[in-house]
Order: sequence, then structure tokens, then C-alpha cells
Amino acid sequence: MSVRFVAAALALAALAGAPRAHGQSPNVHGPWFGGGLGTASARVNCDACVADRNGGLSGYLSGGLAVSRGLRAGAELAGWFDTTNDVSQRLSLYGASLWWNPNPASSWYLKGGIGLLSYRASTDNQNDDPLTGSAAALQVGGGYDIRAARKLWFSPFANLVVSSSGNLTSGNTVVTDASYSMLQLGAGLTWR
Repeated sequence: MSVRFVAAALALAALAGAPRAHGQSPNVHGPWFGGGLGTASARVNCDACVADRNGGLSGYLSGGLAVSRGLRAGAELAGWFDTTNDVSQRLSLYGASLWWNPNPASSWYLKGGIGLLSYRASTDNQNDDPLTGSAAALQVGGGYDIRAARKLWFSPFANLVVSSSGNLTSGNTVVTDASYSMLQLGAGLTWR
């Protein structure tokens, strides 16, 4: 496990234990949008793949509308990027998600979503075909909203994205039964 993951997990635990300021309830209404950065550990699972998890930079952009006081719905674009041993890899999630506060007076939220997870690996060698694939994905996660300004919220978060099986292709080569997973830890800002 990388030092970045441990540091992010400790920061999330510290913020979770912090007392909530009066009037900090995440009162969601109307349109909202947000974005965040962090770290992620990702893995490609297939018969020909290396079984290692790689850490790298991760981020997201999201936006949508409030469905009720404790429920937001929106679209999301999330990604992970890593370069190891001259191989650049990325996972991109295009999806729809729900953010739910089980108790609207609480700052904790849960998140669930569906989408398409796309993978791409390439080298600097122009003669090599990139390795690409995509599959349907599920996302679960959670976080904690901390009011930073009247309409701005700071949110430490953790997300897990897993995919169904699909094909990886590189030129005429096809690897079947490939799946992907990504564990994100980070913090974001949401305007609402």
C-alpha cells in the first residue's frame, strides 16, 4: 500500500472524527457541480495481465440536480492516470450516480452509480498499438461534507469502481474476460 493511500486514509479518518459546526447540514437544493483530486489504486484483471495494483493520480468532475433534501442525482466523469516502466495507463469512468444523505441533518453521504469504464495503455513507441477495452461498471462510495463557504462544500471521499468482463484489444490481438477495478481516495469541492 502506498504512502499516499495511508496519508489519505488518515486524513479521512481525522475529518470523520471532527465535530460538526452548527448549521453545517448539507442542505441540497437546485443545481450543483463539483470536482476533486486524489490518489487511486487500479488493477486490470485478465489471463495475460500482471496481477499488480498500480497507484496514480485520480480525479473527477460531476454535476446534476437535487431530487430531494437528502438525495442528489448527477453525471460523473472520473479518471485514473499512471505511468510505470514507460507504459502510460488510464481508466476513465463515464457514469450516472446518486449521492444520498440517510439523515439530511448529517454530513455523511453514501454514493452509488453505474457507467462505462474504459481502459487504455500505451507506450512511447509509435510502432506499438495501444491496449484498449471497456466494460459496464458499478460504483459505490461515501464521504463527508464540510461547509467551506455559503454555497461551497469540501468533501473527503472514498470510491470503489468495479467492472464486468469485457475484451482488451491491441491491433489484431484480443484478450477476453478482462475486468477493471479502481479504489479512489481524495477530496473535492462542490458548489450548491
